[in-house]
Amino acid sequence: MTNLKSKFEKWLSKFNSKKEKFKKTIEKWQAKGKTKLYNQGSSLVQEIETLSNELQQDFVSGKEQDKTLIKNKIKKFKKLYKELNEIVKPIWQQWIEAIVVAGVLVFAIRTFIFGLYHVPTGSAEPTILVGDRIWGNKFVYFVQPIKYGEIIICDDPEFVYDKSNPIKYYWQKYVGFGIPILGLPDGPTNWTKTIIGVPGDIIEGKIENGKTAIYRNGKKLDETGYVNPYPLISLKKTTGFIDMDKIGPFAIPSFLRKKTEKEFCTYDPNKSLQDQPFYNMTEEEIIKNPDGTPVLLKPYTPTYIYSSSMFGDYSQSIDSFGPIKIPKGHYWAMGNNRKNSHDSRRWGFLPEDLIHGRVSFVIYSIDSNEPIWLFEFIKHPIDFFTKSVRWNRFFKPIKNDIKKDENNTTSNFI
Repeated sequence: MTNLKSKFEKWLSKFNSKKEKFKKTIEKWQAKGKTKLYNQGSSLVQEIETLSNELQQDFVSGKEQDKTLIKNKIKKFKKLYKELNEIVKPIWQQWIEAIVVAGVLVFAIRTFIFGLYHVPTGSAEPTILVGDRIWGNKFVYFVQPIKYGEIIICDDPEFVYDKSNPIKYYWQKYVGFGIPILGLPDGPTNWTKTIIGVPGDIIEGKIENGKTAIYRNGKKLDETGYVNPYPLISLKKTTGFIDMDKIGPFAIPSFLRKKTEKEFCTYDPNKSLQDQPFYNMTEEEIIKNPDGTPVLLKPYTPTYIYSSSMFGDYSQSIDSFGPIKIPKGHYWAMGNNRKNSHDSRRWGFLPEDLIHGRVSFVIYSIDSNEPIWLFEFIKHPIDFFTKSVRWNRFFKPIKNDIKKDENNTTSNFI
């Protein structure tokens, strides 16, 4: 009984410390004609005081009481107090608390359960297309290891955070979208890559008979199930609306600025422009060679980077590397669209802490380079639902077709 009495006195003390505040608020409701609130508040105060008197008499009488009955009374006292305490809070306080709770909940879900992502580049074509909105499973890697062939979502490994200000740093890390007018910068972009090597693997890239090949632990990988077999066509794509960087002293957000950029898109040469299976494209968008033919990048061919030095110009293929051993806590990740992917061939090993989760499925898909699908609708309201929306990709599962062998049935963790 001593513990029950102590518990009751704790809640009684809380009520007594706020009783005058409760009664003043209830009197204000009466003066303002808020009858419903007044009746509710008055009834709660009366119930609490009645229950308080009963409990105090129970403890003072010294009689052996039914502990279950006493516990139920204390539980009811606690419930009534919390209800009264909640309704007397100012509206602004209730809204702030609701927003904070919702924010914490959303943060927890986005950080540990799942994420929704917009695909801005074609590095995973044709498995994932520009304009896909994908569902990322973040929880999966808390309960199982990262495996070969899984398509993961990760932060740009070359992104440099602004650590000059803690607010900017945490905004970039946990929110991501920039608000220039408030001086809040963008965070890292999210990329989708395929896991080719895990910690402990030895990875090597070769060029054999003019075609690229990947070796893992001395064995050549069969990547025909997921590497893009189509050529890429060079197109001019225009996004945004506002053809300026600033309006007065205010910077225009990057996603609103009008710009035309060169894009390489997956192209099926056996089909007409009107019947392309992946992207809408027009004759006017195609970038052509001097002889009038489209600029194409052929699949499985090596990609070269060109540099200059004091000894002259030179070229080097990013597809020829290694053999190198992947260190603990890192992975080798490459895009399915090898001719248009900025991946481990350029920036090296991918740290595990940059991996968000695994791609599960496409939620919906809009054939557009615009960051917000509404922009595409505004620009092309007539063709939007018939040409821009990829209805056949809604809720489509995303998974690489991996050729099974003894070298990729396990994750080989060290």
